[in-house]
Amino acid sequence: MNNQIIRQVSAILEEEPIGCDQELEALAKIKKHDEYTYLHSLNVARLAFNLGKKLNISRLKLTELGWAALLHDLGKLHVPIEVLNKVSKFSPQELATMQSHPVASLVAYFNHLSFEARTFDRLSAAFEHHQRYDLKGYPSVKSKISLHPFSRIIAICDTFDAMTTDRIYQRRILPDLALKIMAQGYGTIFDPVVLQAFITSLGAFPVGGLVRLSDQSLAIVHQYHKGSSLDRPVVKKLPYSDSKEIDLSAGEYEGLRILRSEFPEDHGIEIRN
Repeated sequence: MNNQIIRQVSAILEEEPIGCDQELEALAKIKKHDEYTYLHSLNVARLAFNLGKKLNISRLKLTELGWAALLHDLGKLHVPIEVLNKVSKFSPQELATMQSHPVASLVAYFNHLSFEARTFDRLSAAFEHHQRYDLKGYPSVKSKISLHPFSRIIAICDTFDAMTTDRIYQRRILPDLALKIMAQGYGTIFDPVVLQAFITSLGAFPVGGLVRLSDQSLAIVHQYHKGSSLDRPVVKKLPYSDSKEIDLSAGEYEGLRILRSEFPEDHGIEIRN
């Protein structure tokens, strides 16, 4: 078993994946098939697990949510790598192949994992995470259904990571812009309650991001404390290691605000999460 995968999964689930050899082997197959899909699965699981905490999901269900997120793209094992990583526009046939991966997940689950009662939660997330809250996504369904709670959570985390991660065919967008775009899908694309919890948990300017302040200085978003406004976190100006914490929610910094987010690489800065 790949020790790196075990370490990465343990860090996300906050426990060792004991008795999960089949799940770990499935992840290893995803990693071998497409490195981006594997890293995306880790990111989505990390976001989903943290969002699950925000929604007060029980510890047992949190672990299941984490696995559902880790394996939500298992069906991409059936999508050719040249389609997954195509730079130019998909042909109609290629688009159909890509959009078939939620259905392919059903086959992949039975090929790679034992079917148990808890598998239903994971299958639901894999099959439904592109169906949208209003059921106008894919795969299409003939009758109205209620999406599984895991599907609603993972759909949001999946979209956010896809928008904020570099791909070979597009540059990522900044996290605060991604959140603003996603907010336009309240009640249509996304479950409004879950999306609100997601935005609240991240803040308008997610932790670790580079921002330009109104005094034209650059700063790193350091944290949000209990009393922080969504758009007024605690920041540390650059150079980061020598900087004090500035709580933008405090009265003494009332005149200082965040103007916008910026890409660290545009300033020759490397930020390690």
